[in-house]
Amino acid sequence: MKKSNTIKFSIMLSEIFILLLIILAASLPFLTTWYVEHFARHENLATTIMVTCYPCAPFTGLTLFYLRRVLKKIDKGDYQNPDNIKHLKYMAICCIIIAGITLVAGRFYLPFFLVAGTFMFLALIIFVFRNIFINVFK
Repeated sequence: MKKSNTIKFSIMLSEIFILLLIILAASLPFLTTWYVEHFARHENLATTIMVTCYPCAPFTGLTLFYLRRVLKKIDKGDYQNPDNIKHLKYMAICCIIIAGITLVAGRFYLPFFLVAGTFMFLALIIFVFRNIFINVFK
């Protein structure tokens, strides 16, 4: 794929993920209830999942929103825009907040520890890219 096509594809994927996040947030009560009943889990698990996921949803949405903004600037060839560095910083902070929320929730449902580790790793990668933008484009 050409460079422009991959960026446009990435923008499209970010928009799809924003839509999926909205759908998931709207259907979370149904999905968690189904999961608990279908897999014979403790009935409090649905509440634990919702109490964890709903506070994470806005930060996930912000991360996707900032990603989309960075990609659109890159698509226009605006690599040196200082907003890119700011947006990458905000994305990493959102990932750290999500990691903190899911780390606490891991005490009640172990798979959240995996989510917390994943988001901490993602924050690290974003900070590395932010540093690349700072050093290369300033």
